[in-house]
Amino acid sequence: MKRIALHLCFIALLLAAAAAAAAPAPRPWKIAILLAQSGPSEDQTTRGLREGLKDLGYAERKNVVIEINDLKGKSAALDPAAAELARKGGIDLIFTNGTRATRAAMTATKTIPIVFRHPADPVAMGFIKSMERPGGNVTGIAAFSGRTVEERVLILKTFAPRVRRVHIFYDPNNAFARENFVAAKQAAERNGLEVSEHSIKTPDELKTALASLTKSDENAIFEVSDDLIESQAELLFDAARQNGMPSMFEGADWAIKGSLLSYGASYYQMGRQAARIVNRIFRGEKPANVAAERANKYDLIVNLRMAKAIGLVIPPETLKKADKVVR
Repeated sequence: MKRIALHLCFIALLLAAAAAAAAPAPRPWKIAILLAQSGPSEDQTTRGLREGLKDLGYAERKNVVIEINDLKGKSAALDPAAAELARKGGIDLIFTNGTRATRAAMTATKTIPIVFRHPADPVAMGFIKSMERPGGNVTGIAAFSGRTVEERVLILKTFAPRVRRVHIFYDPNNAFARENFVAAKQAAERNGLEVSEHSIKTPDELKTALASLTKSDENAIFEVSDDLIESQAELLFDAARQNGMPSMFEGADWAIKGSLLSYGASYYQMGRQAARIVNRIFRGEKPANVAAERANKYDLIVNLRMAKAIGLVIPPETLKKADKVVR
């Protein structure tokens, strides 16, 4: 009897092993990243998201697939692209950067979870009901950039005290960018700076506007968060260099790319924060109940190479205010 029992146990184990071998592997999670237009901030966010997911145990092409949908500035194609993501099925989560991509995704689906990385206040933008209880199928990470604009103006004046005028470029078709411009204009004027407004709808218009700038260390380029302008950041860096102008960008990483100064949330760190939210959703939590988060890392970065290129000398005591210096 014992021998028969052993044989039966052995057969059962073989059958179980065979069944396990025959069972299909679990389908990997699929994340669709929707971008109105890629640029350094989007690249940093995606890198943070990928590395954050890796640290949480996800391996690309094994248990997670990340598909990047970059519309390359083709605004008219954004809504159809989002609708196609929702229609074709197989997408477990849509990750968005910025205003236009988030709105397009929200219009396309009320069921697929959406996680955003956004520079502003997502409640004021109408993305979510509250930070604590977002409601619906949307949650994410926000930088609340409007709350840092005054700080950025004061930082610019501290590091470039000769500046008397700031040039601000923005896309008037982007409601968020328009609000950013108004906030920046008010902050600059409160602090004694004149403002030159440049309303830009295309990269060619930006090139024309930059070509009209004249060389002066009393002028500066003051960037406000805007998908179009950020995608053409190299043009602004080149114009600042050629005209001997200081430049201040919103978001911590821009001084590494070529701005004289940058202050704001780390896009890379926001991507890592977003990975934790994605993980919670994949583990069964509803976006409506996953609290949206404020960016948890803000940095001031100074690019001394750009300072040298435009002939700006920054005193050592002033330089100590920076969290990071690019030499």
